[in-house]
Amino acid sequence: METKFIFSNTLKLNGEYQASIFFGDKASFEFATPPEFHGPEGFISPEELFVASAHACCLTTFIAKAKKAGINLMFYESSAEGVLEKVDGQLMFTKIAVKSRIKTDSDKENVRKIVKQVEQSALVINSMKTNVTIEAIIE
Repeated sequence: METKFIFSNTLKLNGEYQASIFFGDKASFEFATPPEFHGPEGFISPEELFVASAHACCLTTFIAKAKKAGINLMFYESSAEGVLEKVDGQLMFTKIAVKSRIKTDSDKENVRKIVKQVEQSALVINSMKTNVTIEAIIE
């Protein structure tokens, strides 16, 4: 397996607080500074993308680990909430809480162990200073 990967995107400014982001041929969308920081309503913000990146990484890491462990996933749904607050005079995300509901007919204790592994080893999460927790309801 490679030890170095490159992930890239490009931006184009569309207005005072909004821009478009392009991911090669895969996707593009408009985003803006959030209204909390004088941006326009109705756009995804970099702050939401930060939380979404951790959230999506939790799912993709969970799927990979569950598949490797032979876990049969019948249902997975989750929500995430990031807390942005001042620390030492600077705004930063201090916590991202992921709440997931997982349904499986496999051993539930093994699923709990995988959830803990994800919390400790998901690569996007490991690249953040933010504390990320996962609270899972396993059925």
